[in-house]
Amino acid sequence: PTVAFPNRSPNQAQASSRLMSLLPASTIRALGQKEYEKRKQAALEVEAHVRELRDAQQYEKINAIVKHLALELANSAQAHVRKGALHALSGTAIGLRQHAGQMLPQLLPPVLSALSDPDPRVRYTACEALYNIAKVARSSCVAHINEIFDGLFKLSADTDVQVQNGMQLLDRLMKDVVTESEAFDLAAFMPLLGERIYVSNPFSRQFLVGWISTLGSVPDLDLVAHLPVFLDGLFHMLADANREIRTQTFDALNQLLREIGEAEEVDYAPLFHVLVTHCSSRDKFTTLTSLSWLHPLISHAQALMLPFCAPVLNAVLSSLSHPEEELREAAARADTSLRALLHQSNAAQFEMGTVLHALAAHLSSAYVPTLLAALQWVHMLLLKNAASVLELAPQLWPPLFKCLGNPSEEVVRLALEALAKMVDGRDQHSAQHSA
Repeated sequence: PTVAFPNRSPNQAQASSRLMSLLPASTIRALGQKEYEKRKQAALEVEAHVRELRDAQQYEKINAIVKHLALELANSAQAHVRKGALHALSGTAIGLRQHAGQMLPQLLPPVLSALSDPDPRVRYTACEALYNIAKVARSSCVAHINEIFDGLFKLSADTDVQVQNGMQLLDRLMKDVVTESEAFDLAAFMPLLGERIYVSNPFSRQFLVGWISTLGSVPDLDLVAHLPVFLDGLFHMLADANREIRTQTFDALNQLLREIGEAEEVDYAPLFHVLVTHCSSRDKFTTLTSLSWLHPLISHAQALMLPFCAPVLNAVLSSLSHPEEELREAAARADTSLRALLHQSNAAQFEMGTVLHALAAHLSSAYVPTLLAALQWVHMLLLKNAASVLELAPQLWPPLFKCLGNPSEEVVRLALEALAKMVDGRDQHSAQHSA
């Protein structure tokens, strides 16, 4: 059982008097000492006192101690006193043991607030205190994971080495707590991750990628369902100047791609939108990764991706003439799988007009590989559904005629054959109508 704090705050003198009635004066003084050992010893005394109160089930007094530590000492103008308050709050949690979870609404706010303290030693002490509280409360921390995660996120960009070390220990503990818990609410957590995903600080990026990888490793968590929240931000990280971040992000993306392949239900629209966007990235690694995703995603999505085939086709055809061979090969794989999918699909499953519009643009390309692929698409569509192509043919005639002047014999041959089929189809259509 816990006792709720009153909303009304007593004045400073009353507060000090109240705290001294709950803890020995020597303990309170020692909590504000400059020497670490004296503050630590005082925190042990607080722990012992809280343990006695817990055994006596005097929870109201424990509540009062926590309240006054939070309101007075934790807000002191003196850094040593603020550190003493954090030691004492940590000691309180340890003294409470299995009951610490019930006190988290009172214990956490002053500790989380101290993570933003201007003094790095106070921030480190806050890390230490939060670590001790979380170690005792363990699974109960999951109900407060958003607030704790946000505190960790802020610390991830901390320039103090000792604070960074403390943050990393705390980070590992919180990941363990989350992965062990059956009560973790992924849906409530993901919006916060989505708000932070576009951060540019390299340490914060590593922090976020680490959490995504950790959550992705938990079998019972459906991270794929929340991909639209953070996938675009991850692809942005592939262009980071830090090689280690690029590698970690690439590994996390590969893990996610495997999960997509195993998922029973996937919302493909936002995924293809992200990939198409990053296929035109100025960063080679980002473009390559985006193109490399297309082939397996097309293979997995099958007919479900047909509504988005035109923008995907546009991205693929543009990349077939890229100067980098590795990118051309990735684009070719995607082109082959997409063309095969449309060839075997029902014409009603995709919009012929948008596909032909994309092809018409690339039939005017100055690059032969793109031209050849676009012409092969025209041939496939004529073979599949000539009537539909001919209905929309006016946008194809000009670029096809232009191809006849191309230096490539193969381009000229394919263009002539396509024009011949279109003329033949038009004549047959006219003959049927005149008959």
